[in-house]
Amino acid sequence: MKALFITVFTVFLIWGSVYSQVFENPYYRTSDDPTTTITRIEQVSKFTIITFEHAQTAEGWIALSKSIYLQNAEGDQIYKFIKAEGIPLTPQKKTLKGDEGKFVFKIYFERVPASIKTINVIERAISRDEAGSYFNFFGVSMDKTGKALREGNFQRI
Repeated sequence: MKALFITVFTVFLIWGSVYSQVFENPYYRTSDDPTTTITRIEQVSKFTIITFEHAQTAEGWIALSKSIYLQNAEGDQIYKFIKAEGIPLTPQKKTLKGDEGKFVFKIYFERVPASIKTINVIERAISRDEAGSYFNFFGVSMDKTGKALREGNFQRI
């Protein structure tokens, strides 16, 4: 019985490590929001979860559009928004004061396949001439080996 328990436990550990990965402070090419950074990407069995940290420097508000999605940076595949934690969805807004410091929130998306190493986070596709600040991040690295960093293709903003 003890051997069976150890075997089952080991199988679950191996299975869990295959289906989940964590990328701390991932690098990315560019962002449309200089006050927000990606601090963590988690790949779990059903979701890709991205944790953001927003530094509020003046009075204002924060909200998330339900139209946000992930995109394979090397192709056309789109991964849809599932839910958000810690941030209201538009049309609701959270008013922030300039002295509140860091504001952390998570966004859940459909799971991105492990074969994809670079993604884009698109809250709203806008032209450079359009006003506004959106949670758009381009060339986000999901490469634990650091290959993209060694090649100098990514920079932490």
